Amino acid sequence: MGFVQTAPRIYLNNSASAWPPAPGVIAAVASALEHLPVQPGRGESSGADVVAECRQRLANLLGARSPERVAFTPSATHALNLAILGLGLKRGDHVITSVTEHNSVLRPLARLADGIGIRVTVVGLDEHGDLDAGAFGLALQDSPRLVVLNHASNVTGRVNAVSALFHKAKAAAAVTLLDASQSLGHWPVNAPELGADMVSFTGHKGLRGPVGTGGLYVAEHVELEQVMVGGTGVRSDLRLHPSEMPIRLEAGTSNVPALAGLNAALLWRETDGPAFLEQENRLALDLREGLRAIGGVRLFDDVPGATRLGLVSFRVDGWEVEDTGYALDQSYGIACRTGLHCAPLLHAAIGSAPTGTVRFSPSGATTEEEIAHALEAVRRLAA
Repeated sequence: MGFVQTAPRIYLNNSASAWPPAPGVIAAVASALEHLPVQPGRGESSGADVVAECRQRLANLLGARSPERVAFTPSATHALNLAILGLGLKRGDHVITSVTEHNSVLRPLARLADGIGIRVTVVGLDEHGDLDAGAFGLALQDSPRLVVLNHASNVTGRVNAVSALFHKAKAAAAVTLLDASQSLGHWPVNAPELGADMVSFTGHKGLRGPVGTGGLYVAEHVELEQVMVGGTGVRSDLRLHPSEMPIRLEAGTSNVPALAGLNAALLWRETDGPAFLEQENRLALDLREGLRAIGGVRLFDDVPGATRLGLVSFRVDGWEVEDTGYALDQSYGIACRTGLHCAPLLHAAIGSAPTGTVRFSPSGATTEEEIAHALEAVRRLAA
């Protein structure tokens, strides 16, 4: 089954939310909604089966030894809050993070800094645009409790070399948390190999599943405090929320239709994902090279040989970024993203603050003709 596109627009905003979803996703969601409601662990088997299948596929993808170490959440933001707030940080505890982070990391850390007095070190970029390993090493000397890093930037597409940094952090007795919101589905994310004690992810970007899906992998030696508690449908006789994973971090009614859709996306990925990703990377390279050749267009983090995902951030001389996006939308039918992309510190680091960038993010469902149309549209705006 192939991808079905019904909108007449050219969609270059897959880094925000992948469209169209993977083949089989819509049918799986619809089927789950058309049948009697079921909930895993509450005396109903069919819903439990698809949720268990989805959990196992994600565990395989993340290198988890047990699927029970993967807890479902409504989003990566929710997962990051569970991880950061659940670690039980106290006044004076030291956290290391980076300028590449999304507000889903920066804001929980800011809340804890202002509320209880944790100390946060933000590592910048070196002259090559990589995370500054020297500054990171110095920060490790201050006994961090937590190190949280972005795997791939949603602004530049740069893939951070987190493995070496995480293994050094673990040697310094820190807990490591990887934000794989952009990378999972585009790039290998094997938690043990990367040295990640926890991995947050979403289902509606690289995995091409439904919105409202995400999760958190937690290694066996990490025990998070429960940020949310309540109904579970099992062990209802207990006064306190059950302590075993994954229900330890899952409270309330599961979004079975969405998880059925995510399971379908993961199933599609096992067979057709590699060819799809190859097409995506090829088109993204054509897009980057084409934009580079247009006079009056500035690409950000356009470092030769850098390891990156297939997205590009740019500006057109003489245009405000919001106006560029509006013109591309209204005059050329191109859906893209403009602004700070919820990563304000990175824009300050790469020189695109305070207004941000225009971001194009194609996928394997994008066509060569659509890339050519987008390049021509930018060329006309830059003329």
